Amino acid sequence: MEQKLLNLFEGNSNLYLTTSPTGEVDERGKVEVKCLTIHKPITLELWKNHLEGKQRIGTQPEKGDVCKWGCIDIDPQSYKDYSQKKVIDILRDNQLPLVPVRSKSGGLHLFLFLDDWYSVKDVLKKLNEWNKNFFQALEVFPMNKCMNMPYFNMNATTEFAYNDQNTPVMIGAFLEMVKNKTISLKELNNLKVKEYEPESDWKHYPPCIQKMIMDKWSGSHRNDLLYNVGVLEMKKADGNINAKDMSDILQKRNQELFVTPMDPKEVEGSVAKSVVKKDYNYKCPPKLNAITPICNKDLCKLRKLGIGSQVPDMIDDFEDVEFIRSTKSIEYTFTFQEEKIIISPEDIKDEKSFRVKLLRYGIYWMTLPRPKSGPSPFEMLMATLVRKAVENEKMKFEDTLDEEKYNFLKKFFESHIEEDSFEKLQDNYVILDSKTNTCFFKKITFEKFLGNNKTFKSATEALNLLGCIRLDYHEGVKNVWSVQMPKFVDYKKVIDNNSKQTVSEMDDDFHTGKFRTD
Repeated sequence: MEQKLLNLFEGNSNLYLTTSPTGEVDERGKVEVKCLTIHKPITLELWKNHLEGKQRIGTQPEKGDVCKWGCIDIDPQSYKDYSQKKVIDILRDNQLPLVPVRSKSGGLHLFLFLDDWYSVKDVLKKLNEWNKNFFQALEVFPMNKCMNMPYFNMNATTEFAYNDQNTPVMIGAFLEMVKNKTISLKELNNLKVKEYEPESDWKHYPPCIQKMIMDKWSGSHRNDLLYNVGVLEMKKADGNINAKDMSDILQKRNQELFVTPMDPKEVEGSVAKSVVKKDYNYKCPPKLNAITPICNKDLCKLRKLGIGSQVPDMIDDFEDVEFIRSTKSIEYTFTFQEEKIIISPEDIKDEKSFRVKLLRYGIYWMTLPRPKSGPSPFEMLMATLVRKAVENEKMKFEDTLDEEKYNFLKKFFESHIEEDSFEKLQDNYVILDSKTNTCFFKKITFEKFLGNNKTFKSATEALNLLGCIRLDYHEGVKNVWSVQMPKFVDYKKVIDNNSKQTVSEMDDDFHTGKFRTD
C-alpha cells in the first residue's frame, strides 16, 4: 500500500513535511499543529509510519517545473459546522476529475491526479479556473509548499475520501477512485464545464458572500456580514431599493446564510435601514477581521460587484449624457454645473486631461481621493459616464457610416472591374463573369485599395458586409473571393467607358498606379 501512495504522491524528492498537533483548536475549529520541514527524500518507511498513525507526513507536488498531481484546499470559515455535501454535489454534477478528501480539521482537499508529469503552469491554469468558478479557495497546489497526505492512521482515519454519494471510503476504494479519475493534460484542457451560477450575477459576487451562501456562517459579526449582503443587493439594483424592500430581502437572506439567524427586528432596524444609503460600501478586513478566512481581496477587486466597484455619487451631477460618433472618432456631451460639455476620448484618458478640459468651460475639477486599493474612482466615474451615454438621435452615426462604407466599395469595384478577363485576376483586377453576374478578386487587391483608409477596420469587415465567399480555386487561381455584383455599382457604365479606351491606355493607367499598385 505504501508503495502505491509513494508513487501516487510523487513530487519534490528532496524534502517532506512532518506535523504534530499542539492540542489546541482555533476559533474556527481548525486543529493547530507544529510543522517541521525535513530536507531528506520521502521513503517507504515514512509512508508506512504515516498509514500506521505513527508520524504524519506531507509532500510537495512540484518536481522542478513539472508535477503529476495538484489540489484545491478548501478551508471553511467554521470547521465545526462545515458540510462538504455542496462541494461533492458540484464535483458529481459537473463530472470534475477531482477526488475529495477530508482534511485533518474537517475541511476538504480536492486532489487532481495526472497520468504523467506536466508543466506546473498548465496544471495550475485549469485548477485555478475551476476554483474561481466553483470554490473560491485561498490555496491551490502546487504552490511551493507541502500539504498533508490523506489516510493518516488508515484503520481509524478521519482523513478519508468521499465517493459521489458523499459516503466516506477506505483506502482501497480511494485508490480505485484515483485510478478512474486520473487524466491526461490533453483531456484536462479539453474538459468543458458549465459555469456554476446558483443565482443571477453569481460570478460577479464578492468571494466572501459566495462562501457564505455555499456554507452557512456560524461565527460572529452577523450584522456586518448581512450589511455586506445588503450592499451587494444595492449594487445589483444600481441603488434602486427602498428600506422596506431591502428589509424583505435581508430577512430571507438572514434565514439562508446563518446557522443561527439574527432577530428579525434587528435585521429590519439596524441593518436594512443603514444599508439603504448612497455611500454604501462593503466592510472588509482589517476592520472586519471575522471574514479573513473567506476573504480574497485580489479576486474581489476584479469582480463587477466586488470591492472598488462603487461609482462616486457625483455621477448623478452629469446630466443628459450623449455620444456622437463619426468615422474618425467619438464625442461625448453632457450637462455639468449648468454647462454643456463636449469631450473626446483623449479628454478622459486621465484625470489631469479631464481637469484641463473643464477649465476651458470655467469649471475647476477637484481631484477625487484615491483609495489604497481597488480601481481609481475617476476611472469608475468615466466608465459609468460612457455606459450611461445614449446616442444623439439627431446625429445618428449608422446612416452616415453606411453611406461612407458603400461609397468606398462602389469606388473599389468601379475602378478595378474587368469583364470576363480571368487572366487578369492576379493583376489586381476585379473580374466580372457576365454570365452569372459574379465578381471575382484577390483579397490583397482590396487590401491595397483600402490602404490606410479608416472606413473599415479591416478588409475582412468589408468582405463580411458584402457577404463575400472564399473559393479555394477559380480559373486555376488559388484563394479567390467571389460576390454577386453589388447593386450599388454602376458597372455597365464602367464597362462602356473602359471599352472606349485602348488596351494600352488601360495598361498605362494601371501601371502608373491610378487603379492598382504593383
